[in-house]
This record gives sequence, structure tokens and C-alpha cells, in this order.
Amino acid sequence: MMTWILSLILIGFVITEHPPLMKSDKLIEYAPQASTEPTLGDQSNENLENNVTRLLDKLIASHDRRIRPNYGGPPIEVNITAHVTTISAVSEVSMDYTLDLYLRQIWKDPRLAWESDVEDSLTIGIDMVKTIWTPDTFFPNEKKSFFHEATSHNSFLRIDSHGNVLRSIRLTVTANCPMSLHTFPLDRQECALEVESYGYSTKDIIYHWHGTNAVTIDENVHLAHFTIGEHYHIERTISLSTGNYSRLTAYFMFKRNIGFYLIQIYFPSSLIVVISWVSFWLNREAVQARVAIGVTTVLTMTTLMTSTNASLPKVSYVKSLDVFLGVCFFIVFASLLEYAAIGYLMKRNRSVPAASPVQYYETGDGVLKREASRKKSRNRRDSSMKNYQNNNIHHRPSDGHVDQRIPLLSMVPMPPIPFKPQNGAWGKVRPAQVDLFSRFAFPIFFVIFHIIYWTYYINQ
Repeated sequence: MMTWILSLILIGFVITEHPPLMKSDKLIEYAPQASTEPTLGDQSNENLENNVTRLLDKLIASHDRRIRPNYGGPPIEVNITAHVTTISAVSEVSMDYTLDLYLRQIWKDPRLAWESDVEDSLTIGIDMVKTIWTPDTFFPNEKKSFFHEATSHNSFLRIDSHGNVLRSIRLTVTANCPMSLHTFPLDRQECALEVESYGYSTKDIIYHWHGTNAVTIDENVHLAHFTIGEHYHIERTISLSTGNYSRLTAYFMFKRNIGFYLIQIYFPSSLIVVISWVSFWLNREAVQARVAIGVTTVLTMTTLMTSTNASLPKVSYVKSLDVFLGVCFFIVFASLLEYAAIGYLMKRNRSVPAASPVQYYETGDGVLKREASRKKSRNRRDSSMKNYQNNNIHHRPSDGHVDQRIPLLSMVPMPPIPFKPQNGAWGKVRPAQVDLFSRFAFPIFFVIFHIIYWTYYINQ
């Protein structure tokens, strides 16, 4: 009995000293290996690895990476394929575009061929690139480029038993793209990506596109401001001062999306033009309102033109957007000048000559003469007046009548003569007619301009 009690106490003590372990979500359990003895499969894998290692060491030992394959013989042919995964930053300011792609190069190096039952093709580490010959391929029209190295260098190398080498690299390239902005923003741009050997001429290397679908674009590639159109590729030989070089060129078509410019530029500028027409329906006496509308619309169009051109390159030719904004500015400015013309006509119709009275006087012969005639002969009348006084005092007529030839009888102020418009073209035009003409002429002109503008530039 005492033995059984002691056994229970001992078991409880052991449980208290070593509580059961609780499993955690971070705990990784590995199944124990059944046996640590090497199996037949492990031995075969180890033998294969040793054989491949000896094979690579043998290939490297007999290979000189400083000399191209078939040195002294025909040029080596390098086949190129490119798969574009992303196109971004198509910029008309810096005249370039950026794309991410997988560049694959395929060539044959007989020095890397082997006869063995080990493997038909080997995928090996990129470190071996430093020990074998590779083409010095570069992009002639690139501005900058870089390899992707997260989490390791994004490239691989494959060699088969016939000496065919495949090298694949993932890289990002910013390439130059000269753009013509004559039809901006209704333009289509064609950007190129060029591939060429930097040092080897056509005597050593000839590049080819590998098949008809050598250049492909991922179906998920989308741009905000452009729509990607067709793409094609060509092969050509260029002549430089150092020799003839084989060059491959892939062309990508970009069609600009006009939605942004319709919302931000075309619609606002058209509304500003329509607002300037409101002054045609206002009273001609409302000077402040009509002048305020004209000046405000002119300043608004000036600001819109300045802000739009600030984000574009400083080109020396006229763009289609400049044509549209220029015509809108002309119409707005013409609306302001229209009220200036109306003010001029109103002033002409209200103008009256100075109402200075016209005086007439009667001569001794009974003839009425105007004041102007009197001024012309003032000196003569002064001398006549002296003679009259002398004659009137010393030489009176015998019949007793007084001579009335010179004394002034009366001063008759004449009424103002109303102003009569001239018979010219301006004399027949009334301000109301100008406003009525502008109400129809300005909108018709703007509609005709829209039809001609969109028809011409869309078909370019």
C-alpha cells in the first residue's frame, strides 16, 4: 500500500517539473528522417553533380572568353527576342520613354559543346557569364538603363550539348524618342528601341530577330495618356566611322488619349468664348458690365494659354493646341473690341457742333452779311467808320435824311445747326445693328472653326 502511494507522488512530481509543450503557429515541425544512411538515389544525384561540375570545369578550362566563337571565320549570328512587360513615362518634355523588358540573346559557341550522357541542357548560375564569351550588346538610343537585382540578379544562362547559349536578362531602359508635336494633342508618336553591338562590326557579329514574333508586349500593359498601337521590327546595317554595324530596331506606336485635354483645355476655353458673347445681349449703356466681361475673359484665356504651354517643351513651331487657343483668344479679344466700336458709334451720334451764335448786320445798301464777312474787312471798316463820322458831321445831305449804310441794325443769334452723319460706311451703321450682327456672326464663326479644326487634325 505504501509502495503504491509513493509511486503516485513520484508521478505527480515529474508532471509538475516537466509541463507539456504548447504548439505555436510559428513552430515548424519537420518529419524525422527514417534513416541517415545514404540511399541509392542520393548516391546517383551526388554522382551527377560531380559529373556536371567536372564538365563545367572542363568547358571553362578550354574556353577563352576574350575571343569570339569562330574567330577568323564567318561572323557569329546572335538572335534577339524581347518581351515588354511595362511601358511608362512617355514624356514629350524630355522626349523619351521608359520600358521594362526581358531581353533574350541566343548564339552558338562550338567551344561549349560536349558529348556526354549527363544532360542535354544545363541551366547554370549567372556567375559563369564572367568566364565565357558573351555579345557586347547595348542600346544606341538609350538614355539610361539598369539591371534588376532583387532579390538576386534577374538573369539566367542555359547551355545545351550542341553549344547553343541562351542568356535572358530583365532590365529597365529609358530610350530617346524624338517627337513631332505639330498635331499635339491629337498626335501619334513612334518610338524606337535599337539593339547593336558596341565593338564588333558586321565582320564579327550579325544580329537577327528570332522569328516573326521576336518582339511581344504583355497584354496587361496600359498607359494613362497613350494607347499602345501596333509594333514592328526591322533589321538593317548602319555605316559609322569605325565600320559597318548590324542594328535591330523595334518600333512602338503610341496614340495620345485626348480625354484629359478635352476636359482640362478644350471645354473650358470654349466656355470662356461663349461667356464673352453675353455682352452682346446686355444694354449698350451698361459700360461697366460689358467691359468687365470682356477684360475678364481675355485675362482668363491668357492664363489658360500660359499654364498649358508651361507643361510642354519650348518648340519653335505652332502646335494644333496653339491654333485652338489662339483662335479662342482672338474671338474673346474681338468681343471686347466690338464694344469699343459701339462706344465710338454712340459718341458720334451724340456729338453736336459748338452753339456759338451767328450775327448778321445790315449794310447801307440793305444787304445782310454774316459776322465772318465783317471780320475779314475789319481794317477796311475801321477806316470807313472814320470817314463816316467826318462826313456825318460836316457833310449832311440837304434833304435831311441820315445815311444808314454802316450802323448795326440788329444781332440775330442763329439756332444750333444739328449734326448730320457723314454719308460714308460708318455714318450709316447704328450701334444696335453692330450688336445684332455680332450675336450671330461670332457663334457661326466659332462653329465653322470647330468643324474645320477637328476634321483636319483628326485625319492627320
